[in-house]
Amino acid sequence: MTTPPPDTTPPPDTSTSEVPPPEEAVPLPPPVIRPPVVVAPPRNPVRTPAVVPPAPEVLPPPPPRSPPAAMDLTPSAVGPGSGVTASGHGCDPQSPVDVSIENVAVGKTVAGLDGAFEVPLSTGAVDVGRHQVTAKCGRTLVAPLDVVLVGSIGSGTSTLTIILFFLLLGGWYYGNRLVSQLPARRGE
Repeated sequence: MTTPPPDTTPPPDTSTSEVPPPEEAVPLPPPVIRPPVVVAPPRNPVRTPAVVPPAPEVLPPPPPRSPPAAMDLTPSAVGPGSGVTASGHGCDPQSPVDVSIENVAVGKTVAGLDGAFEVPLSTGAVDVGRHQVTAKCGRTLVAPLDVVLVGSIGSGTSTLTIILFFLLLGGWYYGNRLVSQLPARRGE
């Protein structure tokens, strides 16, 4: 059997009074919170212009709808030299209105704020027949006018009297002929 070698380590020095201090707990530093790292896109060596979408097209509001233009004549049939009144609407507001019959000027006025007008017409130089009345007021309005000859007959009772006279005369004649042939038949 073998014996272990003797321990040659010197014994600890107890003559010194220094003793290592006991280990104390060291506080840990607070954790460090770091923001996330943002990676920028790589730079493009060729610069492309920014595409800007076109601005929406701004349209002006639509013009107000005006009523259809028209002209009326009162009355629409007259005798030569009689008065006629032309009235219409749909002209430009405050515009001059020139009225003519077959290119002969017969009336003039100014349209109101609403585009309406009314003007008396002179028909003294107009011949008998159908004519076209034209009003120019920013627009051209047209209406027909009949110039007719008017004959006068007396009162309606004289016509009725003549008709009754001929009816009675016809009845008397027919009745006479009918009666005159009755005796000739009885004698046969």
